Amino acid sequence: MRFLREYVFANAALKLLALGISFLLWMTYTSEPFAEVGFQVALEFTNMPPQLEISGDVPISVRVRVRGRSALLRRMNAADLSLRMDFKDGKEGTALLRITPGMVSAPYGATVVQVSPSEFHVTLVPRRGPPSPID
Repeated sequence: MRFLREYVFANAALKLLALGISFLLWMTYTSEPFAEVGFQVALEFTNMPPQLEISGDVPISVRVRVRGRSALLRRMNAADLSLRMDFKDGKEGTALLRITPGMVSAPYGATVVQVSPSEFHVTLVPRRGPPSPID
């Protein structure tokens, strides 16, 4: 009984006030509507084999639709999203690359719902001359 009096019921009015304020903040947050916004996100090609390079017309960016709370989406910009295409197992020739919404990294609370184009062809050809110093 002493435990209840000292720790649970002590400052009961302040604890109830804190609980009420927390409830109001939670209600304000959950009442905010969801929205969708589109961004142009740059493609980043990583782990390119040193003897190969990309040839032909390859998109440099894709259109990404993101869903989330309005306040979060107002603060976001394209730099908050990233899309990396890994070529560590890349072989010479033409390959079809598919992009899924799960491949786009987005901030917590934002969900990628669509990527356009969702697929494109990439042609890898042998590099002419010595590899560049940045490889």
